[in-house]
Amino acid sequence: VLEYALSGEKPISPNKPVILSCFLLMGIFIPIGIIYLLFLFDDKIHHKKDLETLIPGCSLLGEIPLIHDEKDQIFSNPNQRSILSEASRIISSNTNFLLSNKKTGIGSVIMATSSIKGEGKTFVALNLSLALASLNKKVLLIGADLRNPQIHKYVNEKKNNEGLTNYLHNPGHEWKKAIIKAFKNMPSHHILIAGALPPNPVELLTNGRLDALLEEAKSQYDYIVLDCAPTLLVTDTLLISHLADATVYLTRANQTRKEI
Repeated sequence: VLEYALSGEKPISPNKPVILSCFLLMGIFIPIGIIYLLFLFDDKIHHKKDLETLIPGCSLLGEIPLIHDEKDQIFSNPNQRSILSEASRIISSNTNFLLSNKKTGIGSVIMATSSIKGEGKTFVALNLSLALASLNKKVLLIGADLRNPQIHKYVNEKKNNEGLTNYLHNPGHEWKKAIIKAFKNMPSHHILIAGALPPNPVELLTNGRLDALLEEAKSQYDYIVLDCAPTLLVTDTLLISHLADATVYLTRANQTRKEI
């Protein structure tokens, strides 16, 4: 034996301190990098403060929390004390402030719309109208979205039943015969669904008969709520926007893009 080998109790490889330090840094910086990229490319609205930052001075009427239970998604009882009912009452109360300059004795027209599909305009329009009806006010909810109507789903009516399109198309049609009273606890709440889908919704909405319907309804109802089509997809809503005394514009958390 010319020279004995050098030996020790610890292995020379792998170097544990170096490896642990590297993985510790990776465990810190990789999540931070991923979170930074998520925030960098996140272009959705998430809460009320986003709207206040994007649109300074806007009138925020309220917020409706996410409700998973389908049974609690309709404000069907004036004595209801659910989260949805309280949120709807707040929105209806704040909407009344927008109508403070309205002449008394004449019904007010409230338009509910949004930017794109799926932001909850029909859901809010229905519950807003029910919240107003819970105050012993006569309310008429009209399905003015002739492209993709949704109100009939909430009241278990067939999509092609008589509704607004029948009145707009046929001068001799009586719109009052198509009125639906879907909620027993809300006798002053009436619904006029959109009806069958027409091939010419723009022509129907602008032929002057909707104006006549609203003028007649103003003398019989305290509030008329219009559930209208999204503004960025079609021009229908913009063409009839002058008929509304107030507009409730919907945005949805985690879905509405900030640039919209």
